[in-house]
Amino acid sequence: MKPDLTRALLRPLYLILVLGLMIAAFKVTLAWWRDEISLTEDGNWIWVSLFPLLLVVWWRYFSIFGCKEPACLLPNEKD
Repeated sequence: MKPDLTRALLRPLYLILVLGLMIAAFKVTLAWWRDEISLTEDGNWIWVSLFPLLLVVWWRYFSIFGCKEPACLLPNEKD
C-alpha cells in the first residue's frame, strides 16, 4: 500500500483516538477542578497531566488552525 494512502486511512483513526482520550481526560480534569476527586487515587494525575498534551496534539495536527495541508494554506501574495 502506498504511504500516502496508509496515512490518509490512519488519520481518522488517530483523530478518534485523540478525541476519545481528550474526553476522558477532560472529565477527570473537571472532576478534579470541582474537588470531587483526588489526584492521588486511581492515577487521576495521569489524566490531568495528559489533558493539556492532548489539546496541543489536537490543535497542531487535527484542528483547522494547525493544518499544514496545501488546501489549508493561503496562496502566496503576488507582488
